[in-house]
Amino acid sequence: MALGEPPIDAILACLNSEGVSIHDISAISVGMDWQYRNNIYEMSEEERDKYKKFENRDWFLPSEIFGDKLPPVYIIKHHLAHAASAYRLSGFKQCAILVVDNRGEEFSTSLGIAKNGEITFFKEINIQNSLGLFYNRAAEFTGLYGKHREVGKFMGLASYGQPTMPMPLIPSRNKLLFASFPNIENESIFNSLSLRKQQFKEYFEENCFPYETGNVEEIMSYANFAASVQKALEDVLIDFVEELKEFSDIDNLVLAGGVALNCSANGKIEKSGIFKNIFIPPFPSDSGTAIGSALEVYHQLYAKEEVSKTLRVAGLGISYTQHDTILVLENYKDRIRYSILKENEMFDSVAKEISEGKIIGWVQEGFEAGPRALGYRSILADPRTRRSLIKLNLIKEREMWRPIAPSILQEQYSNFFEGNADSKYFMNVATIVKEDKRKNIPAVVHVDYTARPQVVPKKHHKYYGLISAFFKLTGVPVLCNTSFNSRGMPLVNTPKDAVDCFLERQIDVLVIGNIVIKKV
Repeated sequence: MALGEPPIDAILACLNSEGVSIHDISAISVGMDWQYRNNIYEMSEEERDKYKKFENRDWFLPSEIFGDKLPPVYIIKHHLAHAASAYRLSGFKQCAILVVDNRGEEFSTSLGIAKNGEITFFKEINIQNSLGLFYNRAAEFTGLYGKHREVGKFMGLASYGQPTMPMPLIPSRNKLLFASFPNIENESIFNSLSLRKQQFKEYFEENCFPYETGNVEEIMSYANFAASVQKALEDVLIDFVEELKEFSDIDNLVLAGGVALNCSANGKIEKSGIFKNIFIPPFPSDSGTAIGSALEVYHQLYAKEEVSKTLRVAGLGISYTQHDTILVLENYKDRIRYSILKENEMFDSVAKEISEGKIIGWVQEGFEAGPRALGYRSILADPRTRRSLIKLNLIKEREMWRPIAPSILQEQYSNFFEGNADSKYFMNVATIVKEDKRKNIPAVVHVDYTARPQVVPKKHHKYYGLISAFFKLTGVPVLCNTSFNSRGMPLVNTPKDAVDCFLERQIDVLVIGNIVIKKV
């Protein structure tokens, strides 16, 4: 599915994976009120026509494919869908909620409380004061907001600089976060977005060296700029978190919205100690609103008494059998050889390959929900040598200054990293690598001594088994983990996807289930 296309293939894949038809479904949810949004934006007819299709059920459930008798469609407001994706999977009976993104229907930030199964917001900030818009425009100023919108690069760049530059973003409890700019509150939402983007561009060009937009060839010259933007964002987020604590007096916090993918800011929130427990789902950005809206509709229709489920592993996608895999492998007989091992033999064999410097493509069970590789569709390497970072970045065609994340056994977390292990199942929170362990895992230590760890519990059976075997062999309970895909492509899904990527890239061994595959 490409951007702007209906999710028909995704819907069919979900139905097929569960062996049901659309007529077995009781309700359908949408995590955006498109009709309301389109009305309040006061767009021209030409602009509105671009978004009008999203209001139409037949756009994503065409009758020629799904028939005429369809289940009811329930519309959930965008920030409520975000909030539900976090709260209803956190395991918390009650919590404070912070949703921060580019924009929903009319709001860009929402502060709320969840108690007794119900979500309420007590403060909502309009789109004109969007933190997501600010951060994206800053990334665009450096040239790091292109076709794939990889603002994560911009966050990584910030670690190389110092926050020396003035920023227009200042904490404020009156909802005006860019008070130094000319007021645009009375403009239509659609017009004000264009005005705000222009204000950001003019401010950056006037106040922030270098005075040029998008000079990505000399990206390190923007390091102080990126650090200044990151610091401004973190200061405002911490202020929101303090306000939430003052209002709620609850120990638990959940975060959602695209800005909740900023693991550096999340790390600062955790380190502040304002809240005891933090949960961020594996899909805090808009992809998570599909799950959040479904959870909210389920709660409203069927499960009023249920407060919250607990999500700690994210292999929610489609899985493939050993038979499926072998059928694919037989089509590549002239290019690969493979062996089927018992599970423990596979763990030991692959751990040995990693310890000898080999790069592993790893495909297990259902693929990840969300944008992070979490041990279901991963490329793995030995964290004990910085050479692994170089190899992985070459395979992924990434800039060498970008970090690689570690995965660590849950019970070993406190030996290697600061902070709370319970907030780090999905690589969404950066933390400090303990000083005495940095030399043991140099491939995953960023320039500021942080890492974005993934805690691996025993219930993450296959991945836990592999890391345990590597730990037994080397004394290090950590692996380098990056997403199994080529640059600009989604995570591999099918065995064929995995084999094709394996053959195209400098990956030494491919493991699908208990099948170990090597190139001829």
